[in-house]
Amino acid sequence: MGRRRRGGFRSDEILQGLLLVDKPIGLTSHDVCQKVRYALRLGKVGHGGTLDPFATGLLPLMLNGATRLMPFLQTHDKIYEAVVRLGVKTDTLDPTGEVVQTADASGLTDEQITEAVAGFLGPQTQTIPRFSAARVDGKHLYEYARAGVEVELPTKEIEVFKIDVQSIVRGEGETIDVGLFVHASVGTYVRALADDLGTTLGVGGHLAALRRTQAGNLSLNGAITLASIEDQAKTWRDERTALAEAGEPMRFEPLRNTNQWRPFLGEALRPVEELLGDVAVLGVTEKLVSAVQSGTPLRKRDVDSLPGIGSVSFRPGDRLVLRHPDGMRSVALVQAKVARDALGRLSGDTIVMQVERVLR
Repeated sequence: MGRRRRGGFRSDEILQGLLLVDKPIGLTSHDVCQKVRYALRLGKVGHGGTLDPFATGLLPLMLNGATRLMPFLQTHDKIYEAVVRLGVKTDTLDPTGEVVQTADASGLTDEQITEAVAGFLGPQTQTIPRFSAARVDGKHLYEYARAGVEVELPTKEIEVFKIDVQSIVRGEGETIDVGLFVHASVGTYVRALADDLGTTLGVGGHLAALRRTQAGNLSLNGAITLASIEDQAKTWRDERTALAEAGEPMRFEPLRNTNQWRPFLGEALRPVEELLGDVAVLGVTEKLVSAVQSGTPLRKRDVDSLPGIGSVSFRPGDRLVLRHPDGMRSVALVQAKVARDALGRLSGDTIVMQVERVLR
């Protein structure tokens, strides 16, 4: 199946899943989504947790129907490798901003720094940075900041599960770079932690570098670089151009596109159920695909025909993923309304599974 974009450009809506990308420095998360969408010729691409342009590391992308599961990914806690530069404070709390304060940090001892870092462990109230997408009275905070308008910054409750000093590097001048391992709850601003650390130590500071290595159970291990995706897309484009010039144009076919990209992406492309934790996966028959995608609940007579239903256990409230007959994508996330063991006692019209999200 392929949908035509403006100008007759067809897109692949078969290739689906969670793509783990190692985001490069200098691009927004939205930029990465657009570049991957163009390179893979997909219908939709979304990301699960923004990384600022100066940051690198794990950016989970949801391809096509997997975008419907974005809310599940955005609740995961995160792990980062961070570098805090003590002695220099910026207005954005990161390296992209203007320097607003400098101080001599060279007199700080390693023990003072380590002790201050340890003080950020555990639940705490964090002030949201001025340059952020959080809203006050319907406007983003960064809009107020850019306009020079002062507003009371909101706060949020976060938790730092683990924070360790990995390195302390003293510069030739008056600054100190502190390498940190940070495991924190969803929504934690690591640059706010950096700023608070500088304030605690009395010399100011900002987040000089940030690399995300994990989001929930998803790890940077196995992630693919954006450069490798774009390079491969260019190679295949050049091959198609050469064929066209030789009088053998190759028409775009979504299924062929999927079959090309899946082996290349390898372990960086994960099935949608990895977003959801421990959920069962059931195949769905071709006959039921359209009904499920229209949101029609599955009744006992429908469930009896599902491949593998005899080997799957579920209870009321459990989520399950229904896999398309082609085996390449999932059709829907459903919620069980009855227990698997009760199926034999139910009439054919009894609703067994309710469609929670259609994945298209």
